Amino acid sequence: MGKLNLGQGSGGRLTSELIGKFKAQFDDVNIQRDLEDCTMISPEWAITIDGFTVSPMDFPGGNIGKLAICGGTNDLAVRGIEPKFVTLSVIAEEGLDEEELLRYGRSAASVCHELEVKLAAGDTKVVPRGTVDGLFLTVASMGQPLGKPLGMDRIKPGDRLAVTTSIGRHGATIGSIRFDLDVTGLSSDCAPLWPLVKPLAPLPGVRAMRDCTRGGLGTTLCEWAEGTGLGIEIDESSIPIDEGVSSVCDILGFDPLHLACEGCALIAYSPDDEDRIIEILRAHPSGIQATSIGTVVERHPSMVGMRTKAGGMRVVDMPVGELLPRIC
Repeated sequence: MGKLNLGQGSGGRLTSELIGKFKAQFDDVNIQRDLEDCTMISPEWAITIDGFTVSPMDFPGGNIGKLAICGGTNDLAVRGIEPKFVTLSVIAEEGLDEEELLRYGRSAASVCHELEVKLAAGDTKVVPRGTVDGLFLTVASMGQPLGKPLGMDRIKPGDRLAVTTSIGRHGATIGSIRFDLDVTGLSSDCAPLWPLVKPLAPLPGVRAMRDCTRGGLGTTLCEWAEGTGLGIEIDESSIPIDEGVSSVCDILGFDPLHLACEGCALIAYSPDDEDRIIEILRAHPSGIQATSIGTVVERHPSMVGMRTKAGGMRVVDMPVGELLPRIC
């Protein structure tokens, strides 16, 4: 074993391997076996935790405070869990402006108000200059299911797949700032998912949902294919990608399939319910770009194939390495 590298935090193949090794140390006490975004700790309660180190801390569409509560509660929402409580750990660097810290706190609190989520506990530390870059936030979230928790174990061959909005906006926004690109209209999709997906949670035809964060849509599809042992086929022409995201990808050579989202969910559902599900999503302002993008299949098990705009078929794999560190 060598030293850790940034690629192991990318959310792609190297991250998956590192998590597997680390989790092995907890085999005797680990109750999270299914690699879902949150874990049921009783029939009534689910829990999850996430850390946020985004740089820069302010970006079009949000900041680290908003991102932390959205990201923390979205991991509950995509399993059909209504967020109820959060805890917040603050690690701030000596020299950070106090008003700036409070501004991020107000953004986090605003999302809590929107979701009617309570802050249950917190911790604050100020560490010597140079030991962190500005501010790191960690959020643990707890919630209660509206019905049977959603999960990839419910996905079946023939199920349809949809995304709730256009992909890659968060990653493209952070990338454009890092590389000093002026892209008109480009903004992160950072948003709480629960108001959008709550009407879907009790529907029996909805099998699974996942928010496409680090590693983007492409990595989420690969995780589902590998986790279920089924194949997945998507159509490139069906995937909504904003013009600003395409511009950033063209300039920097990124694949939009692997750019992070912070307000976009992938949904697997029965084909019988497709019209109803798309209609429900498009009725919400965050879901007006919702569209079906593909199908779960029995052929080519554990692999993802994308029918390209040119008419060919391309294999989609997890990225190996880091496109953009510290995006969330």
